Amino acid sequence: MHLHYAIRTEGDELLRDGRTHLVLPNHPAYVEPVMLCAEFPNVILRPMADEAFFRKPISRWALNLAGAIIVPDLPATSADNREQSAAKARQLTATALQALANGDDLLFYPSGHIRRKPVEHIGNRRLAYEVCQGLFAPENKETYAGVRVIMLRTTGLDDSWFSKQKTRPTLRRHVTMHFEDMTDSLREWSKLERRAFNEQLENWYNQPE
Repeated sequence: MHLHYAIRTEGDELLRDGRTHLVLPNHPAYVEPVMLCAEFPNVILRPMADEAFFRKPISRWALNLAGAIIVPDLPATSADNREQSAAKARQLTATALQALANGDDLLFYPSGHIRRKPVEHIGNRRLAYEVCQGLFAPENKETYAGVRVIMLRTTGLDDSWFSKQKTRPTLRRHVTMHFEDMTDSLREWSKLERRAFNEQLENWYNQPE
């Protein structure tokens, strides 16, 4: 990894403060989950991963090893399956909140997909919004009192071979992984409507390098 990437980390001491963490990264390329594991081998983050990755033997093995939570494929929205999709989404949110209540450090991508343009786009995705609403609900104050929400912004991978954008070959790529405690901000943002909440996340991820 270090032969090709010069990786600088900022704020990673937050991962070692003895608390329970919800980590919400941006997703510029396929390689940054590997970077996260390589840079912090002693930090155990339980990922939430799309069901499709569990159909591939190697990725299924790695995800099961990490205790990953399956994000199920949701059927296309229609009058017939809208309630089915909503039920699966509610169950996924409940599973994530239970993992945090159990003291698991949890990681998932609010966008739900790799970035295909120069900016992070979350749109109307609901998982981060609903999990944060559960975390900061007044009736759950004691349950999640020790949870810290950390946002991770990785830069320097937009035009790499592992991105979905036009690649620019380089022998030594400079990458920054910036961790920031956003617990208080997300507590306030979770009071907004879902789209406004997601826009706040997008604005933070899309700050200039």
